[in-house]
Amino acid sequence: MQKQLKIFTESKQFQMFFIGIILLSGVVVGLDSYPKISEEYGTILHSLDSIILGLFVFEIVLKLISFTPRVHDFFKDGWNIFDFIIVSACFLPFDGQSVIVLRLLRVLRVVRLVGTIQELKLIVNTLLKSIPSLGYIGVLLFILFYIYACLGTFLFRENDPIHFESLHISLLSLFRVATLEDWTDIMYTAIYGCQNYGYSGMEELCKSSIAFPFLGWFYFVSFVLLATFIFFNLFIGVIISNMEDIKEKERLRLDPDLARLGKSESDIKILLGKIKKDMVLLESHISFLENVEESRFKDSG
Repeated sequence: MQKQLKIFTESKQFQMFFIGIILLSGVVVGLDSYPKISEEYGTILHSLDSIILGLFVFEIVLKLISFTPRVHDFFKDGWNIFDFIIVSACFLPFDGQSVIVLRLLRVLRVVRLVGTIQELKLIVNTLLKSIPSLGYIGVLLFILFYIYACLGTFLFRENDPIHFESLHISLLSLFRVATLEDWTDIMYTAIYGCQNYGYSGMEELCKSSIAFPFLGWFYFVSFVLLATFIFFNLFIGVIISNMEDIKEKERLRLDPDLARLGKSESDIKILLGKIKKDMVLLESHISFLENVEESRFKDSG
């Protein structure tokens, strides 16, 4: 019975049904956020919410039964743990002051959609796997920001105090430049000086107008090229690479024969490499013997 129940809980019809329930849960939570709708239809919305919660409990109970007698295997999947916690937490007693927590838990139930749809799960697992590599790229990006922020503060503080008055303001301005949000306005202020660009109506802040025609464009263009086009593409490259790895592992998991074939191919490649090395050694021995034989023939002649 457990086997049949497991097949049933993993069937496409079962998953599609609960995808619809999760979407309905999101709609109910969204409608409840409108005071007028909540006031007029609050009873209906709360009844629907109770029915949805009951269906979620029913789903988890069925999955737990399908894993018997090895129920602990259910909790080996992180998404199952997440589902269990979110649904169980809805039964905790909340007083009037903690109603915001209950609403937050109801919103988080929509996140269960990620664990239900395989493609969304793949994307999230890819992002989680990419965190270590993205962290190192983030450290390099921070070093780049820090260096340019220090240079910008030293160079443009007098000319553009709004954007480069101090180190933390310079970092914030560079973040704006990296997102390409009107970054040319900041660059033109450096190129032409605050008296000629960027400080219209704020002349009292422009105490020392200093133009940097060459240095200004080189500073900002080089930063945009490095931060936006190189580092951000590194982020994308790491994520795509990890996504391909996860897809390959999932493909091998679903097809054990393919996994064994892949292992066989790997063994064959290793064996071919050894044969090539042996062939090279054999050729060197043959060449050595030919040279010895040739020298003997000359000596005898």
